Amino acid sequence: MSSAPLLLEIGCEEIPAGVVGPGAEALLLAVVGLLDGAGVAHGQAQWLGTPRRLTVHIADVAAEQPNREELLTGPPIRAAKDAAGNWTQAALGFAKGQGLDIAALYELETPKGVYVAAKKQIQGVATTQLVGDKLPEILRTLPFPKRMRWAARPETFARPIHWIVALLGDAVIDCEFAGVNSGKLSAGHRFYHNHAVPVTADLDAYKLALLDAKVMVEPAARRHVILRGIAQLAAEAGGTWHEDQQTLDTVVQLVEWPAPLLGNFSKDFLAIPAPVIRTTLRENQKLFTLAGPDGALLPNFIAVANTLSEASRATVAQGNTRVVSSRLADARFFVQEDTKTPLEEKVLLLESRLYLQGLTKPTLGDKVQRMLTLGRSLAAVMCPQDEHAVSRATLLCKADLATKVVFEFPELQGFIGSDYARRDGETADVVAAIAEHYQPRFAGDAVPSTAPGKVVALADKLDTLAACFSLGLQPTGSQDQYGLRRAALGALRILSAVDSPVSLRALLDNAVELVAVPEIDQIGGIQVARAAHLDGSVAKRQALPDELLQFMRARLLAMHTQEFPTDLVEAVLDAGFDDVRTVLPRLQALNTLRQGDGFAPLAAAFKRIGNIVRKNAAELPAGLAVQTALLALPAEQRLYAAMQATGASVLQAIENADYPAACDRLVEVKPAVDGFFDDVMVMADDPAVRHNRLALLRDCASLFAQLADFARIQA
Repeated sequence: MSSAPLLLEIGCEEIPAGVVGPGAEALLLAVVGLLDGAGVAHGQAQWLGTPRRLTVHIADVAAEQPNREELLTGPPIRAAKDAAGNWTQAALGFAKGQGLDIAALYELETPKGVYVAAKKQIQGVATTQLVGDKLPEILRTLPFPKRMRWAARPETFARPIHWIVALLGDAVIDCEFAGVNSGKLSAGHRFYHNHAVPVTADLDAYKLALLDAKVMVEPAARRHVILRGIAQLAAEAGGTWHEDQQTLDTVVQLVEWPAPLLGNFSKDFLAIPAPVIRTTLRENQKLFTLAGPDGALLPNFIAVANTLSEASRATVAQGNTRVVSSRLADARFFVQEDTKTPLEEKVLLLESRLYLQGLTKPTLGDKVQRMLTLGRSLAAVMCPQDEHAVSRATLLCKADLATKVVFEFPELQGFIGSDYARRDGETADVVAAIAEHYQPRFAGDAVPSTAPGKVVALADKLDTLAACFSLGLQPTGSQDQYGLRRAALGALRILSAVDSPVSLRALLDNAVELVAVPEIDQIGGIQVARAAHLDGSVAKRQALPDELLQFMRARLLAMHTQEFPTDLVEAVLDAGFDDVRTVLPRLQALNTLRQGDGFAPLAAAFKRIGNIVRKNAAELPAGLAVQTALLALPAEQRLYAAMQATGASVLQAIENADYPAACDRLVEVKPAVDGFFDDVMVMADDPAVRHNRLALLRDCASLFAQLADFARIQA
């Protein structure tokens, strides 16, 4: 069977930058899925794209679908044959409907009974017909964030379609969508080659034809040109660019023929905080900023034009300079207005800013007060020497939400508060804590580097979790509009990095207690709690900490199963995670132990101990200590001696967070455990002896249960 490359290109008005890649990839997946579903063999598939075209190329596509045999089932045999064994009208109708001779029918045993069946030979169709028939439906259903109509047509697409290239080798795949017929004519650059460009399905020839028409159809090629131009222009300006992959990704999909160019703005604007300048240029103009050798911002920017001539590039640079100057003038005005009053005065404005409707105390000012209470209790444990810095940073950390700059650029919250605090003469640790308290903002972001920063960040995230959970705003499925999974993961990462042990359960209890305060009414001068609200708050206070703890456990499980087996993570978490710092080192130690040959029998032995203890927990008197006088058999005496010899060292190793050493002790006890099970009947007839042996196993299980619940581990 012959094969040829397949090329599809959907030419449009300019598609939004964020839609080009996902749209082309969705088109690729749909076409590949069509071919695979029809059994059409093909080679490597890839997508390409520019703002004006979504392209799919698939190598070595078979010219036609292979012939196939299809099994057809008809009515039950009781309806298909009469008492004499002759085919009934039901069977005849089935055969006629399938275009088969009655002789082709036979009886088929199925799980549901005996049915009439037949095998039908189906001739494969040409790939051009298959793709041509299905392409309009594919285009009609591509998952764009927004679709639009144009002219008076009923079809929708990301942007109006101007041309469709559909080729299998040299053959045009005939189809029509939105009034546009397919062909082999593409289009070049809108301004420099805006006329028909004949193309072929050969990938290299296709790319060269568009290059001649001033279109780089490969995103990777445009990225390379942009990065090379940025490096060259930054060096000319005496600096380096602030690496910004997100803006780079956007710019790559904004142009078909990238032309990086250098622009500048007045040095007077450098008095504006650097994050404001970078954000203004990035968000409004999609420009790249530069830093000098000392790291300070330079009064330059790099734009990427979609132009060719030097004259047009100069015009674009001048236009960008005018717009940048206007934008920065606005930003300077915002900063000047913000800094007319100190940051502390803006804290009062938070009392009128709604944080979360439905809370008894729903304002941002209320949130800050709750954070202050949480922060003080945390600081007393984590950094008592920094209690003043923690309180001061917590008080000021949300004040920039009342500033004009953050209103314009919400992503600068924290950064602006930190800059304004520095201007107001706050201490360095307060300034740093304000800047860091949103960290980690995303996966891979660093946790706060300072102790006050860690405390304020924890207080913020825990209050958010408690407040949202108290209102029933837990994430469901893929929906997490309040970013609670991110908040939980951030809190857990911070707790993993603190220097002192902190009880996660106590933190959650405190956070819930602060948000679940009953609302108070004044009735005849007497404060009366609203009964219904109070009842609800009491119930929530009882259930919420447990619910939040399970939510945090699920986040820990998700976080660590990326590196460790799920059963091992489950075992470690079931042994306890109240001190989050211990989770990762316990996982690492047990995972190392698991790599050894003897781990499976070791885990099985301790799993057996745990199962026996759990099964007979009700029989064992509470607080019963092992009585050495009742240890009559040598095997139980050896286990008791092994426990006495290793118990203290295990506890010391765990206290020192030396979990590899604790695992070594675990291995040392294993021979005594094996001997115990070989020679000792735990469930002896004498109740005193039986209870004593159960108590011995209980002590053994509880010692190593501080590492993991071995019943969870699949040996």
